Amino acid sequence: MVKKIGFLLFIFFFSYSAYASMPIQRLLQLIDYIGVDYREAIKDGQVINTEEYGEMKDFALAVRENILQLEGVDKKLINQVAMLESLVNSKADPDEVAKLTTDMHSQMVADYDILVVPRAVPNTLIAKQLYEKNCIACHGVKGNGGGPLAKTMEPLPTNFLDRERYKERTLYGLFNSITQGVSGTGMPSFSQLSERDRWSLAFYVGQMAVQANEVEAGSALWKTKKSNSDFSLERLTTTSPKQVEISSGGDAVAITTYLRRNPHEVMKKTKQSPLEFSIQVLEESRTAYSSGDRAGAYDLAINAYLEGFELIENSLDAIDPTLRRQIESEMTAYRNLIRKDKGEATVNSAYNSIKLLLEAAQSSLSEKRLSGKTAFVGAMIILLREGLEALLVIAALAAFLIKTGKREGLIYLYGGLVVALLMGGVTWVVSTTLIQIGGASRELTEGIAAITAALVLFYVGFWMHNKTSAMQWKHFIESSIKKALNKETLWGIAALSFIAVYREVFESVLFYQALWVQTDQNGQGMIVYGLLLATAILSLLGVVCGRGRNDTLSIGPMVFTS
Repeated sequence: MVKKIGFLLFIFFFSYSAYASMPIQRLLQLIDYIGVDYREAIKDGQVINTEEYGEMKDFALAVRENILQLEGVDKKLINQVAMLESLVNSKADPDEVAKLTTDMHSQMVADYDILVVPRAVPNTLIAKQLYEKNCIACHGVKGNGGGPLAKTMEPLPTNFLDRERYKERTLYGLFNSITQGVSGTGMPSFSQLSERDRWSLAFYVGQMAVQANEVEAGSALWKTKKSNSDFSLERLTTTSPKQVEISSGGDAVAITTYLRRNPHEVMKKTKQSPLEFSIQVLEESRTAYSSGDRAGAYDLAINAYLEGFELIENSLDAIDPTLRRQIESEMTAYRNLIRKDKGEATVNSAYNSIKLLLEAAQSSLSEKRLSGKTAFVGAMIILLREGLEALLVIAALAAFLIKTGKREGLIYLYGGLVVALLMGGVTWVVSTTLIQIGGASRELTEGIAAITAALVLFYVGFWMHNKTSAMQWKHFIESSIKKALNKETLWGIAALSFIAVYREVFESVLFYQALWVQTDQNGQGMIVYGLLLATAILSLLGVVCGRGRNDTLSIGPMVFTS
């Protein structure tokens, strides 16, 4: 009864009001709901659930009423909604209704330019935490709908382990339900969560019914180019497993199960360029400002710069520094217009100007790809420059330890170096497969590393420099014969070694990623050769420094100037 009352109120407010029109996102949610739940009402042309069937008829009517109110509605969509109402009223086969609602969904997405894919890779670890915090009470620990509050609800919470319902659901449908809530049920809106968190939750609950053997089979199939060539991120988020099976067969279903658990794999194929991201997010910023959300528009404008344009800033500067400065200036001005609330017309004009500049930058970067020779030299210089900075600190610390006769401290020094290099490799893998190192996180990481390095360097450097005066140095050398350096100092040296090296490695990863996307396949091979040559040169310099450690060195100045 509660469910029925809720749905009747839903229809009253959204279908029969001549002045109210349903938001596009909720209209899509309603269409998807019909496609999934209609089979709960009809089987073999007969009504198997009277209440459910009544709701389907009401929903079909609500969809028709609201689609007819849309601006510039396509005639094809009008015909589709009339067909939907006819199929529901005639108790048509559920598969036929599901196919039609899928076609309607695709038509609306195309006609109204609706974003139906995540912009960033969903984070399943965060999703698990969000699920435990927000969903367990109703849906249960395992997702079977048996949470502590489930018995108090009508209808019962969704059972995400139900294989039949799993086959009917799309990830975008789940995202929409998380965003909008579900009227007439206990499912509230979680619009307060970030978009990425909502997508992460959608992927998390969308794979709960998946079996391990399906994932293994899908993984093997995904690794063959023939099998994965037809898969896109949009297909993954907007097509249900059953629809995939009907259109492409069992192998495609297995790949779908694998990608639901590993969305980063398909996102690698469809990754936006930073400039495309900037244009898209600026458009969202403009839309938010037009709707009165000035704070949201400003945040999106900042995001468009930090997570988009800034990532290719150095690359563009090498090709067209004037254009780079102009874009940076225009984006700053755009944010100020929003902050000062200068009006929709002014903001729209600024947006159009920036869009033209970003498109010009996109054209310049795509036309002026780096040659193999340039890529080789660039890769070599990047590593030499960053590596030399770290090498100076490592060499100075190693020389000091050897001069004091405490070679056992070298294991701390080199241990920090090795861990930093390993972490650099992990950073490269993670940043290219699992997550994107965005502008804000990059600046934060570099800033923390710089401040920490300065503090550790000051501590260790002061301690070392304190031993460099003639009398103190002589006394220290003599006393060092009898006692080891204290453990606190050795760990400080290890920390400095790690931070000094990892900071340079982290910067190198960012530079190489930018360089990588500016070259073709041959150029990428030259990047590898340049990196190997620079590694060889740095190794040779390391050997030379090692042989020179027994010579007299001015440790203090070397540490502080490096």
